[in-house]
Amino acid sequence: MKYIVADYYPGFACKCGQCRANCCIGWPVTISREEHDRMLQAPCSQEFRQEIKEALRPNFAPDEARYAHIVHDKLGRCRLLGEDGLCTLQKNAGEGVLPDVCRLYPRNRRSVGDIAECALSLSCEAVTEAALASREPLGFVETEIGEEPLFHIDMSREQYAECGRAVEIMEDRRNTLTERFTILGEELFGCMEKCSGEEGELDAVRVLYQLASDFSGKNKVAGPLCMEALRFFGISGKEKLSREEAKVLLDRYREAQAHVFPGLEGWQEAAERLLITHMFYNNFPHVGGTNDGSRAFYGLAAIFSFVKFIFTGNLGRWDSGEQIADVLSDLFRLIEHSDFKYRASQAYRRQAEFSPGCWRQLVNL
Repeated sequence: MKYIVADYYPGFACKCGQCRANCCIGWPVTISREEHDRMLQAPCSQEFRQEIKEALRPNFAPDEARYAHIVHDKLGRCRLLGEDGLCTLQKNAGEGVLPDVCRLYPRNRRSVGDIAECALSLSCEAVTEAALASREPLGFVETEIGEEPLFHIDMSREQYAECGRAVEIMEDRRNTLTERFTILGEELFGCMEKCSGEEGELDAVRVLYQLASDFSGKNKVAGPLCMEALRFFGISGKEKLSREEAKVLLDRYREAQAHVFPGLEGWQEAAERLLITHMFYNNFPHVGGTNDGSRAFYGLAAIFSFVKFIFTGNLGRWDSGEQIADVLSDLFRLIEHSDFKYRASQAYRRQAEFSPGCWRQLVNL
């Protein structure tokens, strides 16, 4: 079956045991009743079947779709992950026994109307590395995949065309990234509100502080990155930032940026490719077929600025391409596999009550 994919998809491959941030570590994995039973009936020795049983635990108030979850050890590792970084279930019983999430990750295989798409999640370090391997505009090609779409997204042709138009706008290198966000917000979503001056900038940095604070202790993977950024900028533990505190944070952030981004050649092109990969993965702006385009737009603006903010605040964590990819993929584990997008747009809208239109300052920070 023909699927539309990003141009680097045909060369993508799982790194298996060579992965630095194995996807079997730190993730809550829920499985269906059918997958649970399939695992327990796997063709394997009785000894290994007992290991499978010990790795599964029924959910509280289970249903057919969310029947059980895979147990982690004290280090957050899947109980079926071998010391060599490979899945013992797959080694002992074959790939067909794996739950769908384990077999397909980081692929998002879906149908949108009569079009089949397969996107890749930036939460996988191999995907992030592939996205960053080129500075050319991200293209899309057709490729053959021998499986049917995993799920269907109900989207009109008009909505699908908006998804394509959003990509066109964000890939137009005649404009800066900030200018592209302005065109995207005004043309597709009618976000015409404006907020000028320092107050808008202070409210924008308050959005970033709030998001970093909210997730610093609530996410095992990206939480430490958020805490490190707040420590780096020297302001944490505040429920709300006063004007003076927001000004200090803004000044420190800008000073750090002056050291970070001039030394990263082609960073805007790299950021563009990451944004387009994320937008394609989520069918932006109609995430899951929803029709609240302005909320999706505010969320995307917050995501772009949040990644820059946390990335800058973790200057001490990276000095190579691999470490840069690790920081970015850890952040997208949070962004693409939690309620981050919703909470990001909500954080913006709460602050926008004071500074309507500060999304312009947000993407410009």
